[in-house]
Amino acid sequence: MAAPRDGAPLPQENYNLVNLSVLSSTQISNRTSAVLSNLQAEDSDNQSRTPIVALTAKPKAAPKLISIIEIVKRDLASKNIKCFQYNALKTEYVRMLDDAGGSADVLETMPGARGTDRGREVPLMTIYLSTVSIRELKAEYGEQT
Repeated sequence: MAAPRDGAPLPQENYNLVNLSVLSSTQISNRTSAVLSNLQAEDSDNQSRTPIVALTAKPKAAPKLISIIEIVKRDLASKNIKCFQYNALKTEYVRMLDDAGGSADVLETMPGARGTDRGREVPLMTIYLSTVSIRELKAEYGEQT
């Protein structure tokens, strides 16, 4: 489960958090449908829990992520459903390997906290969508409507 930066996860008893990833191979229409169905879900088990959809993408897929979000927001607006958006940026450490499985000479890092590993920090973008305002996410990331 994705959590706000301070490490405090969203209380599961209050929220139905669905994590979806967006890759460069992800079809926009399929992911858009999945987001809409999760945001508009009305099953009896989760009526008391607020649906939140978290979409995460690496840099190459970020434009596709933004397209999906804009399509979802436009669709919800056409149905007079208010949508709340929270944008989070973080990094993930990725080891660099060459084709033979050894370390690549593409990027060198200074020895230290990570030892002699070669790698880099890769940015990740996560966008949370909900049909109601989420106090914890608003405090951590700000809110767009």
